[in-house]
Amino acid sequence: MPLDQSKFPKAKKNLLSREEVKALIKGKGNTRPAQCITPVLYLPSEQPFRQKDMELIIEEYPDDAVFFEYTRPKNFGKPGDRYVWCDVANADPLLHKKEDEIGIDEKTALEWEVIEQISPDVPDPYFPECLVQDYFEDDGRYRGIFWTRLSFERLWHFRGMTNTLMDFYTNPDEVKALLLKLRNIIFKVIDRSVDEYHFDAIAFTDDIGMQDRPFFSEDIFLEFIKPHYKEVIDYAHSKGMDVWLHTCGNIEPFIPHMIEIGLDVLHPIQKYSMDEEKIIEQYRDQICFWAGMEVQRILPFGSPDDVRQEMRFLIDTFYLPNKGRLVLSSGNRFRHDIPTENIRAFFEELYAYGSTVEKHGVGKHESPSKGHTVLPDR
Repeated sequence: MPLDQSKFPKAKKNLLSREEVKALIKGKGNTRPAQCITPVLYLPSEQPFRQKDMELIIEEYPDDAVFFEYTRPKNFGKPGDRYVWCDVANADPLLHKKEDEIGIDEKTALEWEVIEQISPDVPDPYFPECLVQDYFEDDGRYRGIFWTRLSFERLWHFRGMTNTLMDFYTNPDEVKALLLKLRNIIFKVIDRSVDEYHFDAIAFTDDIGMQDRPFFSEDIFLEFIKPHYKEVIDYAHSKGMDVWLHTCGNIEPFIPHMIEIGLDVLHPIQKYSMDEEKIIEQYRDQICFWAGMEVQRILPFGSPDDVRQEMRFLIDTFYLPNKGRLVLSSGNRFRHDIPTENIRAFFEELYAYGSTVEKHGVGKHESPSKGHTVLPDR
C-alpha cells in the first residue's frame, strides 16, 4: 500500500514510506534518518500523568517505522494450554515459595527436569486470535512485530540469571536443546507474521551487555548465542523480513559477529558503555544503526538544549548521506523521570536536524557530555 500522508492530519513532518525505510536500512537511501520509537519505547499505560502531552507529540511526529508488540503468552498454565511458556502443572515457583524468598531474576526459574516436561510446541504462535497487540491496518509505513527475549534473555527467563551463566559450563547440552525449541517457536512467529500480517521485519530484545562489559565471554557467545541468532536471521531473511535487535550495555566484542551473520539493524549503541564514534569508525556502512539517545543521564537530567545537541551529535555521527543507515530512537523506554519538555525537544530536533542533513550533509556537533557532566542536579 502506498503511503498516504493525509492519514496523518496533525503531522508536522513528511513521513517516510515503506520503500524509503527499506532502502535506508540497506544503505541505499536518499532521505533523512528514519524515526522508530513508539509503541515499543513509550507505553501510555505506564505514564497517565502525561498521556495527553505524549499523544499530541506522537500525532505531530509519527514514526516512520512501526512495530507491534506481540501478544504475550502467560508464564505458567496447565497441561493442554496452548499459549503459555510452561504447561507443566504446578510449576510456578511462587506456588511453593513466598515471593520475597525468590531472587528477582528467578520469579519464573525452573529446574531442568521441569523444562524437559514442557510440550515442545508451546507457546503456539498460531493460538491467539491476534499475534500482536493494538494492531491496525497497513497505512504504507514500514511495519514489524516486536518479539522480546531472543536467546540469552529467554534462557534466564526459564532458568534465572545465575543459573544460566553457570549452565553454559555445567549444562551445555540442555542449553542448546532449549535454544532449539525456542528457534522453532520463532520460526512459526516469522511464518505467521509474513503470511497473515505481511510484516517487513521482526525485532527482538536480547540484553547481552552490562554497563561496562558483556555478560559472558566471546567464546560463550560463539558457542551458544551466535548460532541461534544466525538461524533466526537466516530464516527471517528467507521469508523477506529484516531483523532488528535491541541489546543494551557494552556488546562491542560481538558487533562484528552480528554483522557477519547478517543482522540488519542494531539498537542502541549505549552511550557511556561504548564509544559511538569508535563504533561507527569501525563498522561504517556495514549495518544500519538504530541509534538510541541515552536515557540514564542526558534525557532525564539534561536540559532541552542538551537533548537537541545530543540529537545533532547522534545524526552527525551515524548518518551516511545518500545512504542512510540510521534509524533514530531512545536508548530504552521513556521513563517517569524524563521531563516532557525533553521528550518534545527530542522529537522536534530529530525531524528538524534530520531534514537539514538530508539537504546539506552532516555537521560536526559534539555531544553535551563532552562539554559538561550531565548528571542529576535536582
